[in-house]
Amino acid sequence: MDSYWTDPLFKKTIYIILCFLGAIGLILFPLRKKNTHLSAAWASLQSWIIFAPILFLMIAAGKPWPLLGITFISLLCAKEYFQITGMYHKSLFVWMTYLCIGTFAYSVYKDYIILYEITPMIFLGLVSLIPIFLNEAKSMLQYIALSLLCSIFVGWAFMHTAWIVQMPSGAFYLIYIILLSELCDNVALAVSRLVGKKKIADKIVSNRTLEGVVLSFAATLGAAYGLRIILPSTDQQMWWVYGLIAALVGSLGDLILAVIRRDLGVRDYGIFIIGRGGILDRMDRLIFVAPIYYYTIVYLPRF
Repeated sequence: MDSYWTDPLFKKTIYIILCFLGAIGLILFPLRKKNTHLSAAWASLQSWIIFAPILFLMIAAGKPWPLLGITFISLLCAKEYFQITGMYHKSLFVWMTYLCIGTFAYSVYKDYIILYEITPMIFLGLVSLIPIFLNEAKSMLQYIALSLLCSIFVGWAFMHTAWIVQMPSGAFYLIYIILLSELCDNVALAVSRLVGKKKIADKIVSNRTLEGVVLSFAATLGAAYGLRIILPSTDQQMWWVYGLIAALVGSLGDLILAVIRRDLGVRDYGIFIIGRGGILDRMDRLIFVAPIYYYTIVYLPRF
């Protein structure tokens, strides 16, 4: 489907989500100054009140707008990544990575899956030539490794969202997994801050507890069941698989990028419109969820 403007289910989905965000906003607004936790929740909600309509408009406009929007977000993530790693001044590595992301986008646009899959190896070969071109060796291994990590995370992995949205009923798949991933993240954070006692991975993150993880998993699976109606009818029985992917893989992705953040000594990656974290902070779960979610949709029904 090139455009979702006339799809009744898409309109209903938008209405439900925007009403939900509005209802939460009415609850949080008078409480936003009570404590830091409620202030953070209000700021995070503001981000999504702004971002959600943009996401819906981008998807509903049809090809090539979803791909362009996803590519733009991927490039912003890459820029943020290079800034916090201190590599932004290494222009050859940065622009080579941007070119790699552009190649991923072109592969999706042309449906060249083989080019998409071999691009990381091509990129590794090209970026390894940069030290020779510059006639430098100092710190070059570090720059090559960081560039490759960026191209895999915010390029190859994240751009699977573009493959998803181009599938039949792909918009519903994408909205579904974004909702589940965001819910899991916010429930884990809220419960950990408010009632959590047993800390986990405390040398990596200071705000995650066992109680938060358990309740976020339960909430995500509950939401996966409740929202399954927006999935194609043939996939509605897969709600528990998609819920587990959003909860388990998303949580691991959050921790993996937290390792990078902690090793670099930064609290977060920046500011995402309004509120908590930067673009990478908001996309960290989706970076890891997207490829597994995509291949599950494509291949699991065959078994």
